[in-house]
Amino acid sequence: MIYFDAVARKLHQDHKSTRLGFREALVLECLLLHAPETVCKQTLICYAWGNEYIGQTSLAKSISALRRSLMAISADPTLVVTVPKQGYRMVAGMVETKTVGESLTTVEQTKIAPVTTNAITGLSAAESRHDADNKAVSSKPIRQCVMMALMLLACVASSVFVVGKINGWRWSDVVQRGGLIQKRVGSLYVFYPQETRLDFPMEQFLSHSQCDCLIYVENRHKIATMVFVSRKTNRSVFIRYSPFNIKHATSKIEQFLAEA
Repeated sequence: MIYFDAVARKLHQDHKSTRLGFREALVLECLLLHAPETVCKQTLICYAWGNEYIGQTSLAKSISALRRSLMAISADPTLVVTVPKQGYRMVAGMVETKTVGESLTTVEQTKIAPVTTNAITGLSAAESRHDADNKAVSSKPIRQCVMMALMLLACVASSVFVVGKINGWRWSDVVQRGGLIQKRVGSLYVFYPQETRLDFPMEQFLSHSQCDCLIYVENRHKIATMVFVSRKTNRSVFIRYSPFNIKHATSKIEQFLAEA
């Protein structure tokens, strides 16, 4: 079985793995969503490139790179089938979308069946986990304080963006003063601190949320904050969410774009 790790953009088979490019990972993801049906070329281009205008040559190059990646892990490159004058399709049942680290953990837990006991405390593994859960509950007030601080920080960042737009500040100056990194994702201008990493799920999310907007993104303590500012209306929306629950952010952004 071949495993596709969408987060790390990697293909795994046995003890071999290879990393895919950003566009190749999106193309593979789209093919797997529709497997074994044929996906037309325009659908693949819209899914992987969004509103960015490209020719079909770029898609063909990505398909070739995807097949080379399959060969790199000793997999059959013909799993990606070319359908003449239509598009491409993926052979069903051969590639599974799953984080390999989680699947390996599941296998190891299955192998280790006996109940283990802590030699010092005399507690079983289940009892130790229960004790750890109780400690986690007691740390909730600390987490709430951290979340409130993040919300305050994001509100300040939102105010800076809005005031800067009203007063005609140059965003390049803001980037230089604040030490922010600027990146163009389609029609979006994305700003984020140097310690924040713009990972694959976030880029994929932004590529499907196109508008004439300025975006501020920050990840801290497993909580992500995002500020959308419309350059036409100066309206803004602040969102705080967990990276593992990006659907919450998606719904709020869709509502904001509909009203912008």
